[in-house]
Amino acid sequence: KAMRTMLVFGGVLKKITFSVFSMRSALVALGGAAGFGYMVKSSLNATDSLAKTAAKIGTTTEALSKLQYAANLTGVETNTLNMAMQRFTRRTAEAAQGTGEAKGAIKELGLDARKLQQLPLDQQMMKLADAFGGVDSKADKLRIAFKLFDSEGAALVNTLALGSDGLEKMFGRAKALGIVMTSDAAAGAERANDALSDLFSIARGIISQFSAALAPALEFVAKKLTDFFI
Repeated sequence: KAMRTMLVFGGVLKKITFSVFSMRSALVALGGAAGFGYMVKSSLNATDSLAKTAAKIGTTTEALSKLQYAANLTGVETNTLNMAMQRFTRRTAEAAQGTGEAKGAIKELGLDARKLQQLPLDQQMMKLADAFGGVDSKADKLRIAFKLFDSEGAALVNTLALGSDGLEKMFGRAKALGIVMTSDAAAGAERANDALSDLFSIARGIISQFSAALAPALEFVAKKLTDFFI
């Protein structure tokens, strides 16, 4: 009797163990799929933001992604770099017209604002980096950086200290790592992200409409239950 009981118990335990491990495998698979989906959506959001920021600044995704990589390695956050580039682009354009806060700073660096403006943004930064190398005083470097980039200039002093050679190496490394985003790839990511946003909007709309349609029935049930208990 004891043997039969143990055999039955062993069979039940085996089934329970199999169920637990099957559920664990299913949960791991589900978590992995959800995690992968989150990674894809995050990547699409980042690329979409990169493309929109590049368009707003008036540069390419290739140039901006290279600059973001170099800035991050020198302790500058992406949002800080983006704002600095936006202000620098506007101030360089003003200087090319002979106006604005950056006019004197660009001239002090020995650069021509009109010629500088005609270069791609990453090459503009390389020119600035070499010109900053000729400024001896750290205080003067900070002062000039503020004129060019506003308050974000303080963060970019270390990036510019790399010089054009250092920046070029950073850009090459970013390309080798696959971090440089081409305009075509960024455009594709933008379209995909917009399509997903439309899909999520449709889903939210369906849920909202379904909930609104159920509202009278839910109200009826809630009222009946309340009346019953009261």
